[in-house]
Amino acid sequence: MDSRYIERNLKLVDYIDGMMIVDKDCIIRQYYSAHPDIGNLTQEDVIGRSLFDVYPTLRREDSHIYHCIRTGEPSINYEQSYRSFKGDVVNSSCTTLPIREKGEIVGAIDMVIYKDIRAKEKRLSLDVNVIDLLTRNQNRSYDLADIVTADPRMLAIKEKIRNTANASSPVLVYGQTGTGKELVVNAIHRCGPRKGKPFIAQNCAAIPSTLLESILFGTTSGSFTGARDTQGLFELANGGTLFLDEINSMELEAQAKLLRVLEEGTVRRIGDKVSRKIDVRVVAAVNEDPEECVRSGKIRADVFYRLCVIRYDIPPLRQRMGDVPLLMDYFRKYYNRKLGVNIIGYSDEVVDIFMKYRWPGNVRELKNVIESAYQVNLGPILTADNLPERIVAGSGVLVGGELPQTGLSLTEMVNNFEKSIIAGAYARSHGSLTAAAAELKISKQTLLYKLRKYGLVPDVK
Repeated sequence: MDSRYIERNLKLVDYIDGMMIVDKDCIIRQYYSAHPDIGNLTQEDVIGRSLFDVYPTLRREDSHIYHCIRTGEPSINYEQSYRSFKGDVVNSSCTTLPIREKGEIVGAIDMVIYKDIRAKEKRLSLDVNVIDLLTRNQNRSYDLADIVTADPRMLAIKEKIRNTANASSPVLVYGQTGTGKELVVNAIHRCGPRKGKPFIAQNCAAIPSTLLESILFGTTSGSFTGARDTQGLFELANGGTLFLDEINSMELEAQAKLLRVLEEGTVRRIGDKVSRKIDVRVVAAVNEDPEECVRSGKIRADVFYRLCVIRYDIPPLRQRMGDVPLLMDYFRKYYNRKLGVNIIGYSDEVVDIFMKYRWPGNVRELKNVIESAYQVNLGPILTADNLPERIVAGSGVLVGGELPQTGLSLTEMVNNFEKSIIAGAYARSHGSLTAAAAELKISKQTLLYKLRKYGLVPDVK
């Protein structure tokens, strides 16, 4: 069984009470419970054991998991009571889905909501919890002002958002993880006429493909075991925007259904014969090169071309290092407000480290590093002592007179030092070549050459 599948689906534990993954022989490979006192089972008790050993009163002919593996048919929101080998009885609402690799069923994933603790909340159905998860953070709103930048490419993106705000065409956003795709997508929604309408986001990598189709398109009572008449996200987003993140993780079959919705402007619930007219602007995002995703078969070519009517390519932070000082100041003010403290700035060492670090996690990593520094800081400024060791080591900066064990050559260290000086001067000048060159006492031509050399500005001829 593909471990990546297991890791991906373990993200579901944010909104369910328990999860179990079994292989085709009903051997338990993963087990999770948010309430270990219910059922009184640990991972050590169950992993590697047969489902029917752990639950000895469960018969194969009565097991939805066994049925799912044999037939490939999912069971949605069925109620079940079962007793473990320890004698504890658990009452639950369950959803069981098959796991396929290359078309072959290799196991099943079983997700549960514990009735004993959820009864009072009237949240016994998995689909209800899914919708709760998808919508609980939708009140978070960002606009163009939240895109903090002085980089020409990012400024061009902001201008493009303004110019295309009234369009209803599909949008494709490409950027590495942590570059700020969510900010861009929110700004697209809030700058146009759909601002006051629903904005719903779905990470396509966080949900199993069989469940994803139900979430997107909705279900009809009787279409499969436990199915009910349920609106999908397309219907819920009607009049507004549906953001499909990591669409390169969506199964090709689901992509084909997505294409039909994009082409026809209608959606058909699973098991239904009726198509419903919808008005939804679809914004999709990928964290891998889109053209490469098409070549490798991760994204259907027809879906790619349909989505790519309007496209935004967000550069990684290492290619726009002039934004680092601006973001540092932005996050300092943000965490001052959030945590009720008054950090007035950063030490010169911190600035040097941040300007020399490559930021593989992009803006999100920068934000998280600053948040981490706040947790351990005791003074009015953030110092190098407040930073994670990996950040200091990865920058190659001398801290406290000792060279980090980075394996950098003298040339690399000299280049890093020069880069930080130039980036600092350029940031202080707010992007003015004349002012930065004057501060550094070099010509504008030399400064521009070095800015391009170190990836601080686009290498545009």
